[in-house]
Amino acid sequence: MHSAPAMRVRVLAHLEACRPDTIFYAGTVGLTGAILTDPGAPPGSLVLAWLVPTLAWIASLYGGDYFDRELDALTKPHRPVPSGRIRAVTARNAMVGLIAVSAALAVLANPLTVLLAVPAAVFGIAYASRLKGRGLWGNVSRGLPTALTVLFGSMTVQPLFAPELLPLALMFWVHDSGSNLLGALCDRDGDRDGGYSTYPVRYGDDATVRALVRFYVGWLVLALLWPVAFGDTVDEGLYYGVLLVPAVLGGVSLASVVRSSRPIPRAVCLRAHEIVVVERIVLGCFLIAAAGRPGLALAVGVPSLAFTVIARRVMRGRYEPRR
Repeated sequence: MHSAPAMRVRVLAHLEACRPDTIFYAGTVGLTGAILTDPGAPPGSLVLAWLVPTLAWIASLYGGDYFDRELDALTKPHRPVPSGRIRAVTARNAMVGLIAVSAALAVLANPLTVLLAVPAAVFGIAYASRLKGRGLWGNVSRGLPTALTVLFGSMTVQPLFAPELLPLALMFWVHDSGSNLLGALCDRDGDRDGGYSTYPVRYGDDATVRALVRFYVGWLVLALLWPVAFGDTVDEGLYYGVLLVPAVLGGVSLASVVRSSRPIPRAVCLRAHEIVVVERIVLGCFLIAAAGRPGLALAVGVPSLAFTVIARRVMRGRYEPRR
């Protein structure tokens, strides 16, 4: 029998490993793909469009903790695995179990989604185990599963994904590649100490900031142009009006690192990333509203934003304890 205090430590450790301030984003992207394909999709399909990417996202977090356990032991010894609050084998088993459950649910939604689930899982594991220290290749590989999530959402409501969603999938790919690069900038010093050749470690802060600018411009241009050619099913006024929110938030985040002193302090990078964590919730929901389901967008987006902000405040001390 585990004592109550010990059980509490384990529960909090797993809660920390699941990053409750990040887990709501992937599901909103899956919903976007489903709603843009069929605004009147049945509730069961919408639940799967949200749930499967969410479980896969949590699996990737456990996988990151497992594969990064040696690096974290040097740079983040407070994390659940190196601190001993979660055993490495437990993190690995959680990753495998969640991948299996999400894959089974994906097949339940549409057996053909295995065509997307396999590369998403392969690239997710490859990033955590191999590609993280390979410069921009690592950042780009981490952004790919989000692009596939858009297409997966579409396939929960019809046999094959809607081709007109490919540019949007590319937009999310570019956006999340930049978000991951910003995260690498946050971890630059620790990655250098651990021997990980991430892009900021290899090329420095100025080159990283220039890459962040390109990623930002890239996803914004794709978002601005998509309705012109493919957005027949969206309210363009609402689309561009709400798009302004993630565009401004992303710009504020980017400006903070552009204007910062060099080397960019970790605190500045963390604040910039916190803004992006909020911004991408809006980015994941605004298309649902523009496709004619503003009520659903609010029902999903408002709680997601609230839980994200609250979790970030509550968990900040656990993620980044004062030294």
